[in-house]
Amino acid sequence: MRAPTRVRWMNDREWRIVTRVFGSTLPFRQRIFITDALGGGNAPFTIPTSLVRSLPAVLGGAFTGTVLGGPAGGAALATITGALAHVSSLVNIGYLMNIGPGDYADMAASDQPLLVHETAHVWQGKNSWFAMSYAIESALHQCAGILGGSGRGTAYNYTAGSNWSSYNPEQQASIIEDWFRAGEPASGSLWPYVRDYVRKGRV
Repeated sequence: MRAPTRVRWMNDREWRIVTRVFGSTLPFRQRIFITDALGGGNAPFTIPTSLVRSLPAVLGGAFTGTVLGGPAGGAALATITGALAHVSSLVNIGYLMNIGPGDYADMAASDQPLLVHETAHVWQGKNSWFAMSYAIESALHQCAGILGGSGRGTAYNYTAGSNWSSYNPEQQASIIEDWFRAGEPASGSLWPYVRDYVRKGRV
C-alpha cells in the first residue's frame, strides 16, 4: 500500500486512447484524477470520491506535488482544492485512478492496458445508478477469492460468451483490457461487448 504524493489529470495521449475505447461514455476529463498511490498488495485501484470523507483529506499533500504546473496550473489547483474542501462524503465529484509511481508520469508510454483497465472502472461508476456500486462489488469478489484460497486474481478471470451483466466489475474491466490488447478488433468474441455495451454506456 502506498499513500498518494502526486496527482494529475490525464494527458492528451492518454485521453485519446481511452476515448477511442469508450467513446463518449466517460465523465468529463477533469473529473478523473490520476495519483501515484497503490492499494493493498501494491495493486492499482480506482474509486469514486464518494468513497472518501473528503478528497483533500485522502490526498493530503498530493496537490502540493501536482504536475499541473505554471500559472494556469496554479489557478486550476486553487480552484480544485477550494472546491474539494467543501465536498461531502456523499457527493461524487470525480474518480481517483491510483496507479503507483512507476506508471504515474505517462501511462500512454508505460502501460496502456492498465490505463484502459482502470478507466473501465471510471466508466462503470459513470454509467451506474450508484457510482460506488462497482467498487463495492469488486472488493467483495476479490475478498471471496482470497477467503476461498484461490487469491484475488480469480475475480478477474472470465470466459467469453456470457451475458455482459453476469460479469463482475473486474471481469468486465478485463474483457475491455483484453480487447484493447488484441488490437481493438471489430470482430471476435469480445467485440460485441465493446460495441453493444461499453460504447453505449450500458453497465
